Amino acid sequence: MKTRCYIALSVLMGVLLCACTPPEEKPVAETKPRAVQVETVVSRDLPIVVNAVGRLAPDREVVLSAQVSGIVERYTVDVGARAAAGAVLVQLDDADHVLALQEAEANLQTARIRLPVEKNAYRRAQRLLPENAITPELFDQAEAAYAAAKATVTRLEALVAMARRSVDKTAITAPFGGHVTRRFVETGQNIAVGDPVMQLADMQSMRVNIHISELDTVNLDKTDPVTVTVEAYAEKSLSGRVDQIGIQADPRTNTFEIEILVDNPAFRLRAGLTARVAIQTHVIPSAVMIAQHSVLFRENRKEVFVVSPDNRARARTVQLGRIAGAEVHILDGLRPGDNLVVSGAQYLKPGDTVRVVP
Repeated sequence: MKTRCYIALSVLMGVLLCACTPPEEKPVAETKPRAVQVETVVSRDLPIVVNAVGRLAPDREVVLSAQVSGIVERYTVDVGARAAAGAVLVQLDDADHVLALQEAEANLQTARIRLPVEKNAYRRAQRLLPENAITPELFDQAEAAYAAAKATVTRLEALVAMARRSVDKTAITAPFGGHVTRRFVETGQNIAVGDPVMQLADMQSMRVNIHISELDTVNLDKTDPVTVTVEAYAEKSLSGRVDQIGIQADPRTNTFEIEILVDNPAFRLRAGLTARVAIQTHVIPSAVMIAQHSVLFRENRKEVFVVSPDNRARARTVQLGRIAGAEVHILDGLRPGDNLVVSGAQYLKPGDTVRVVP
């Protein structure tokens, strides 16, 4: 019995001793430095370029209409042909108009023959009236007849001029040099006043209409350099110039219309081709530019990591500006000389030890 008591007591003492012995402390493993790549932040001048897409159109384009009625006698140019300024494009049959002119000229000649007769009668009445050789009524008649004869001559001169203009208008001419883009008539066709005859386009210069935002418009000037690239001739960029700047925004898009002119001396450019326009509006001096992928987008902020002199990761909240290719302009949060983490930032926490690798 005593033996059993001694054994139980020994076991109890062993359990108590184990319970009172403190556990062995495990050594804390040091955090391994994270490998990152860094670049030194620098500043440079940033050209601000506005890009837009439009379509080429002729500098000037007009639909010529008939100013007198008549039958189309012939047309001298067709679609695609170039016409010089003042060249006859369509000739109408002018026979009826010539006859009307001859009639008007004949009437004018008759009136001019009659005018001296009435003039002499009026002068005789002026001499006879003081002598009471004629009555005042006869004098008034002579005076009225002379005035009517002069008015008739003036009216018929106007009719002759109008008839001559009608004859001239039977020849429909080009108001400026250009290419015929459409022909609306055929030989022998009877046309009325206002009917379209031909469409003429001046393609010595081509025009591109684009729309840009209000933020870009306020910095735009007619002296800004313009580069135009036409997809059909992508191997060569063309120099353009700002011709017109809209002064009222489109209420639907809140953009302003800008008209760009491009010289086309060889007539390679055609209306309707797609053109990409790049306008350098201004230059931001000493702009801090970094790679876009260096920026981490958090819930309510945008941040980057820089490496401090003690090889610790430090978070910086940044304010972004314009994007230029793969880079973004930093308005606030970075300075030239900062060591920016460009690879591995997504695994960092503020204060982490880092190891810079190539």
